[in-house]
Amino acid sequence: MRSFRPGELSQWVSRLWKNGMPSQSITGISHDTRKIQSGELYVAIRGAHFDGHEFVQTALDKGAVGALVDDRFQGLENCPLLQVSDTIKGLQDMAAGYRKEWISSTVGITGSVGKTTVKEMCADVLSMDGLTHRTEGNFNNHIGLPLTMLNMPQRARYGVFEIGMNQPGEIGPLTGLLRPKYGIITTIGNAHREAFQSLEDIAHEKMRLAERIPDSGLVFLDRDSRWFSMIRQHTPAEVVTVSFEGEADYTGRRSGERIMTVEGFAYTIPKPGEYMMRNALFAIALGLQLKLSPEEINEGLSRFKAPPMRWEKTIVHGIHFINDAYNANPLSMRASLKTFAQLPGVGRRWAVIGGMRELGAVSGDEHAELGRFVDGLGLDGVITVGELGAQILCDRVPGFFQTLEKAEAAAILKEQLSAGAHVLLKASRGEELEKVIGYFAEMSGPEG
Repeated sequence: MRSFRPGELSQWVSRLWKNGMPSQSITGISHDTRKIQSGELYVAIRGAHFDGHEFVQTALDKGAVGALVDDRFQGLENCPLLQVSDTIKGLQDMAAGYRKEWISSTVGITGSVGKTTVKEMCADVLSMDGLTHRTEGNFNNHIGLPLTMLNMPQRARYGVFEIGMNQPGEIGPLTGLLRPKYGIITTIGNAHREAFQSLEDIAHEKMRLAERIPDSGLVFLDRDSRWFSMIRQHTPAEVVTVSFEGEADYTGRRSGERIMTVEGFAYTIPKPGEYMMRNALFAIALGLQLKLSPEEINEGLSRFKAPPMRWEKTIVHGIHFINDAYNANPLSMRASLKTFAQLPGVGRRWAVIGGMRELGAVSGDEHAELGRFVDGLGLDGVITVGELGAQILCDRVPGFFQTLEKAEAAAILKEQLSAGAHVLLKASRGEELEKVIGYFAEMSGPEG
């Protein structure tokens, strides 16, 4: 990232420095005193259960050269402060100010399923053509997005950003802040449903990204989506369509276990499953539109590394665990389970399934429907975990167990499985289903 002059930060938030201006350039922006570095500006944020203003002195002790605080903050007469009415808005104002200097091509990505994977793949592909900045972790909301923007190197050729939401009215303002030239909307489904009246409301929220792409830009849409026509009608930008096995500007066709052909060129997909091919299709289409060669795109895809807890493989005492429990909603749950069920060359397959959170009024129906879906996959065993997991009932799975405790699920696996078996873990992040692996390792003792 580039350093910021204290004066320009003052200009961007429309406030003068209090207690004098820092005497040196500001080398970074951070809201986390656990990670803040010497020379950075600390942003104090008030939340529902915390107040970052309580840690201003800690930030200064760690070398922060000043702090962005709100008007209610008192004290610290000898510290350079930018005092604003709302520090989140102040943070966004700084990001908007820096955004005006960018000459890079900016990509905004939203969707209910796959946006992190698509973001990573797009960034890996574009990195073949120059320095590419990307969203790290889950920094995709009203705080994370401006922080990611402020961390972007000034000389970056591309910026690839996730735009997330869990409430109505978030996508539009975040897109307005980022001002991407290229927009990608991945699969839309019942994620964060409890905050929305209907799936259509979620689709409308995601559509706000397409609405704000300029007429000089491109919007990449899934031609197979039920929401395609609606979104297409609401963007001023040129629309580029992708489809898996259908008809579109870029159609992907499976031609091997991890091979997908697009416009006659065979691309190697870094992870198994149809949903991974659908994700990769967006990155391939983006790369081709930006004039990268198929060979460069293939090389970019080979750089892809899934973030932690997304199809993360671990072997414990000969049992092959696939931890895909970073998050879950009805669509991602089905995609993960289907891919697991179709893995070639795998012996006994068991799935440990936890609840899908934030589904609101449709939670019961979605969990019940998932049980019927799992019944048709041909798995050897299924263990549901937790209160939400208890709503998943399977009638045709030979080994079907239900438990409220992750330790008990591990005990069932230890009793039922032998070396060579594969186990998929899938649930919403809050279920902490990955702990099953730890319990299993603890019960099994040291590796021989």
